[in-house]
Amino acid sequence: MTTPRILITGGDGYVGTHLSNKLSNEYSTYKTSIFNKKGFIKLDICNRTEVHKIIKKLKPKIIIHTAGLSSLTECEKNPELAHKINVLGTKNIVDEIKLLKLDCNLIFLSSEYVFSGERGNYSEEDPTQPKTTYGKNKVECEEYIKENLKEYIICRSANIFGKGGNFFNFVLDNLKAKNQIEVFSDTYYTPTYIEYLTDCIPLLIEKKFFGTIHLVGQEKTSRYEFAIALAKVLGIENPKISPLTQPKEGLISKDSSLNSSKLRKLLNNYSPTINEALNFAVENHKYPYFYYSDDRGSIKGLIQDNNWKEINYVTSKKMQIRGNHYHKNATEGFFIINGKIKISLTDLVTKEKKEFFSSNGDYFFIKPMTLHTFEILEDSSWINMLSISIKGKNKDIHRLT
Repeated sequence: MTTPRILITGGDGYVGTHLSNKLSNEYSTYKTSIFNKKGFIKLDICNRTEVHKIIKKLKPKIIIHTAGLSSLTECEKNPELAHKINVLGTKNIVDEIKLLKLDCNLIFLSSEYVFSGERGNYSEEDPTQPKTTYGKNKVECEEYIKENLKEYIICRSANIFGKGGNFFNFVLDNLKAKNQIEVFSDTYYTPTYIEYLTDCIPLLIEKKFFGTIHLVGQEKTSRYEFAIALAKVLGIENPKISPLTQPKEGLISKDSSLNSSKLRKLLNNYSPTINEALNFAVENHKYPYFYYSDDRGSIKGLIQDNNWKEINYVTSKKMQIRGNHYHKNATEGFFIINGKIKISLTDLVTKEKKEFFSSNGDYFFIKPMTLHTFEILEDSSWINMLSISIKGKNKDIHRLT
């Protein structure tokens, strides 16, 4: 059986890189970039000749189009360049699919900025009313795709974050540096965790879905609330974050939140809350590799690539302190069954300290040479797993003297 070929435009970008990593296990993925990097196909989507040459050669069954100029400010400053990259680049891809008569599904990454951003909770059926150059570009692309292709998925997403994402990185870097920052408190949106996005797209492919769908997180928040939530999962008390009102000439939508109930009903996959996603993003907890749910209940895959030598079931009463030790060689895994625990970690090599909270269903690792202390905030129970058996005279449990 021939493995379906996927061509990902913007393959060295944030979304393109994560999609390639996710899909390369099951598909033959080809990443394009305007940069000549090893492992990439050099392609300028604005050059019709180059687009024709690459698509004709690869004959992809799926094209995931993530390339584009996404900065709202840059698009307003240079609308001609924005139109060339965002619109003409997309039209070149659509036209080549038609010209070569390919049996090809185009997956187009669109945006919440196709709407006016005045009221929020937009559904797929709501009329588009873009106010920014970037939003107008996306609407023009959406309409052209609908008019010219039968097999397509228009995925409207928003503020994609994880290990990366401009706003996420801005807040994270400044929190770690203990800098004072101001964040808009009057602009609302539905942020999308990158791992959720990369889970959803292959499921949409498998289900042979065609049409327009909102691929975002399920919760609406302000940028200020998001920043405060990030500080909380980092264990930072009294963060230096001040609420700010956006000026009238600001480009960020007042409320660009999208309704993603159609997606969640269709896929029924794991959709993390903002708090869960932030804990995944800063590596407090591990994202499930697999999730399945039906009328009987659900299955959440924790991990496949560890050989645990010891597994224990632990219970602990409220107000107790557990741990306060480290392992020189053992990696430890924890799955919290119930309760609430405050975890304090100190990397004894880098001296970096970290605090976070875990409760029902959370799963995380603790690396060797990490001092770890558990403060039990509620009666709790958990599964404890170790890569080395802790037994005998040389058991790998050490305390600071």
